[in-house]
Amino acid sequence: MTINRSYKPTIFLSKYIDRFYTFEKSSSDYFELPSVLPGTGLELVFYIDKPLSVNKKTLPKSHTVCPRNILSFDKEKNVSFLSVRFKSGAFRHFTSVPFSELNDNYFSVQNLWKSKGRNLMSKLENISEVQNKIEEIESFLIKKFNEYHKIENDKWDLIMDELYYNFDNNTIEKLSQKASLSLRQFERGFKSQFGITAKEFQKITRFQDVMKKILLNRKPDYLDTILDNGYFDQSHFINEFKSLTKKTPLEYFTKENFDSHFYHKSLNKKPVANNV
Repeated sequence: MTINRSYKPTIFLSKYIDRFYTFEKSSSDYFELPSVLPGTGLELVFYIDKPLSVNKKTLPKSHTVCPRNILSFDKEKNVSFLSVRFKSGAFRHFTSVPFSELNDNYFSVQNLWKSKGRNLMSKLENISEVQNKIEEIESFLIKKFNEYHKIENDKWDLIMDELYYNFDNNTIEKLSQKASLSLRQFERGFKSQFGITAKEFQKITRFQDVMKKILLNRKPDYLDTILDNGYFDQSHFINEFKSLTKKTPLEYFTKENFDSHFYHKSLNKKPVANNV
């Protein structure tokens, strides 16, 4: 059985964090975790059980997950972690490490925040209740925000939000005009903030939005969904799907992937529990 429980962040952090969530699964046999599909966010994972591994390399006890390409963990028997899901580009307000280094990488809490990161990990080891762990992490992140946040970068939050929520109605040219920047200035600034180009961001955002709708609504017949989200036709979607996942939609859309994935429905006022 898989237990997946979500928690809302504080009001202040909700601008930057979508949710905290716990993921637990155990079995007598080794099992495959859901693949992490390309997205525009970043997660900060704190393992309650032993860390996962990728390509037989054990990951740190706590680390970032920032996939711009498909990611698969190695098989495990027991998995238990608490994750902080940051919104698109938001993590740059909490650290000096640029997204150009974070993308498709696993930075440990110690590498991100040195001795203060080690102190956080020590505190969390002595806390058993999940809600108390979350409160400790939130307190730490607010301190990091106050340390690293730069007001001059806030304008890029608005640009990313505009591109994220209206990816099918915007062009890079329109957004650069709204921002009163030349196209070259816009493209250079966006990449320095996010580590990928605005066009790549737009491509991943559309893919992420479509996959979330298909998987959460369990719609293997996806043609209407892709057409409503800016794909020209099925061939366009298949080609983009293969470029981002190295698989075809037919290979990916199996019962196992509909039953288990890392997408979540919007949070209600109370913690949301999904038991599969």
